[in-house]
Amino acid sequence: MSIAEKKYRKKPLKPGVKADKLVTSTVITVRISDDEKMRIEKIMANLEIKRYSDVMRMALEMVKPTLQFG
Repeated sequence: MSIAEKKYRKKPLKPGVKADKLVTSTVITVRISDDEKMRIEKIMANLEIKRYSDVMRMALEMVKPTLQFG
């Protein structure tokens, strides 16, 4: 086994952790203007939200039912 293969092997699961309970996360970078950032910060202040990611999740949930592909 090469060094690269050893480096990227998955770590074994801890005892008692089931694979169906693991949640994977993905990092997404978004460029926004200063005006958009100020609007997001106002939303966060009004709704007492501390993380930008929570605002983005709410926005995606609001848009999801209207998306149509194909």
